[in-house]
Amino acid sequence: MVERVQSGVASGRGPRFTAADFRVPGGYLPLLVGAEAAQALAGGAPSDAPMPSTRFLTLCLEHMRATGDEACGAAPVRAPQGTFGLLLAAAAQGDTFAQALQRFADAVPMLRPDMIVGFSRTRRGLEISFGHRGERDPRRDLLVEIFALTAHCGLRWLTGRRLPPVFLRVQPATPPMGPTLLRPVVSPTALRRGRGVTIGYALADGALPLRAVKYQRWAAHELGEFNALLDEAARVVERSIPGPPPGIVAQVQAVIGPDAWGEPVAARALGMSTATLRRRLSDEGTSFRTVASDMRRAAARSLLATEHSLDDIAARLGFSDSRSFRRACQGWFGMAPAEYRRQQR
Repeated sequence: MVERVQSGVASGRGPRFTAADFRVPGGYLPLLVGAEAAQALAGGAPSDAPMPSTRFLTLCLEHMRATGDEACGAAPVRAPQGTFGLLLAAAAQGDTFAQALQRFADAVPMLRPDMIVGFSRTRRGLEISFGHRGERDPRRDLLVEIFALTAHCGLRWLTGRRLPPVFLRVQPATPPMGPTLLRPVVSPTALRRGRGVTIGYALADGALPLRAVKYQRWAAHELGEFNALLDEAARVVERSIPGPPPGIVAQVQAVIGPDAWGEPVAARALGMSTATLRRRLSDEGTSFRTVASDMRRAAARSLLATEHSLDDIAARLGFSDSRSFRRACQGWFGMAPAEYRRQQR
């Protein structure tokens, strides 16, 4: 959710950033459920090391099941297991996404009196806010973030859409709270101000219809959407990670062309000696002559489809005369350039 660890970057194989690379601070689980419960859930003494986000949420759900309290004991009032399912059932009674947001907010005072949820339609979008009653407390602040994230996942499930927020506002952290759980998953541009959590959706999304779905098993739908959220966020992060520098073959291909087909010219453009260029290409199992020939062949194929004269094409490809160009075409295409041009036309 919060901390990100780049995986697989060195190998250059497969995704370099995946959903498994999202982490939460290791202290969040004992903060929410208590040190003793966290030790029992994690199978050992709590660690300060970041915990995978999916594991954190799964352990939270296990604690809720074990205690029968969806508030994890952090609220003055116990929230019986299945409460959130009833909230989603209330939201599902609407016909559109905007109606679902309103019905969800209206049902909270009856089913989760420890929470404060409001819905409004503004010029910026459809805003749903989450908070808790009473003074600020890090444990309950964390519970609010989990509740807001779970609500977002549940609403995604109801609509069958990704519902990308147009903005996210999260209250400034109070120690030992640190990074917000929602920022990289729900919105990369979260603002830290105010109190509680506010998620803004696009006004146009308000008309989205709700799916005819039935809430069948507690937490199954929300957890599935959460995993989908992580996958989507990981792809965004993956695209933002600079790729490894191009190999020497790609570097040579980038500098040779109509004005620079020679090996010494390419070596100077790459800031190395001709001997170094030869050695690096040899390490890749090729040579400058092979790379240049492949590029010339591709360029010749394109140029022979134009009206350029054969002498002009030969000059563009760096041949000293048209006779050398004809010999090269014989090797590339098995025929003279004029014959190749006729056949292509």
